[in-house]
Amino acid sequence: MNRAICSERGPRRASPGFTLLEMLVAITLLAVIAVIGWRGLDAMTRGRERLVDHDARLDALKVLYGQFQSDCEHLASPAALQGSPVEFAPGLLLMVRDRRSENNPTTWQVVAYRLDGNTVVRAAAPPADNRGAVQAALQVLRRPDGGPARALVANADALTVRAWVEPGGWQTDSAAVRGALLAGSVSAVPASSVVVAATSGPVLRGLELTLMARMGDGDTPRRFQKTCLTGL
Repeated sequence: MNRAICSERGPRRASPGFTLLEMLVAITLLAVIAVIGWRGLDAMTRGRERLVDHDARLDALKVLYGQFQSDCEHLASPAALQGSPVEFAPGLLLMVRDRRSENNPTTWQVVAYRLDGNTVVRAAAPPADNRGAVQAALQVLRRPDGGPARALVANADALTVRAWVEPGGWQTDSAAVRGALLAGSVSAVPASSVVVAATSGPVLRGLELTLMARMGDGDTPRRFQKTCLTGL
């Protein structure tokens, strides 16, 4: 009787579960998915940081060129200054601004754009009311550490300038620009008077500032240019 009952029930089955091999396969798949997800998230984070850094560098360039435009449009008259209002060399641009206000004596200010390591900075001397003070300010700002400076653009490799002198065209030699403006082409007038630049000789019409800068770490330097009409 008992044997008959046992034969009807049949053999006992093992309880369902995962084998060791199945567990190892599942763990491996989860690890692969986790690595892929982490790499994707890391790439998105790096891409976002790169875009933010790129935008910040573009904003810095806008500030640089906006300030350069303002300084260029207010260059001092060579006739009143009895000298060239610009001086440039690789990595350096000196400009003499006309800070005269209406019904007041002429006031000038010397500003400098220079490459300090890999950063473009702008320095400004105190306003000057005579040519001697202007020359003293130029001497100070010619030095690499001359005057307090404001950092404008980082990761810059080169800064160059050229000037458009009419007639003649583009000039890359600062001494040639100064010589053209002063070789009997402009008449000296008292600094305290209202100045009208002579137009019979060479005139400084424009400046072009060229900057080689990287928009991100490890990037190849890119060329950026800004041309400004002086209004002289």
